[in-house]
Amino acid sequence: MKFAPQASRSAKGKIGMTPLIDVVFILLLFFMLTSTFADRRSMDLATPALSSAPDIADKVIVLDLTIEGLRFNGEPLALDALDDALHARLATGDPVSLQVAAGIPLETSVSVMDALKASGARSIALRNAEAPK
Repeated sequence: MKFAPQASRSAKGKIGMTPLIDVVFILLLFFMLTSTFADRRSMDLATPALSSAPDIADKVIVLDLTIEGLRFNGEPLALDALDDALHARLATGDPVSLQVAAGIPLETSVSVMDALKASGARSIALRNAEAPK
């Protein structure tokens, strides 16, 4: 039996580092170019401590967002009239509880929250509205 010379076997078994670095660089370049860097808007939602919840229960402004629209104290309220209707209470710093019914798009909830922030609301709580029984 004849075996190949030792020098030729070691030359076949070597893996060149240059092609390996080229492949890694191309993969890095591919993932950098195909990824998206989106600027995501966020809003701060602060949750009150449990001990302070009973103290402010009578000061909370409760808004209901249903399929029929926005309601305050059972009366319909247009989004444009939000500032006029709640300006006095929002100026005192009363917290707002926005009760959202099932099936309301997130965009609608966020637009109401943006309108509340623009009207001067400092504290907004987002809740699921209880389904009528």
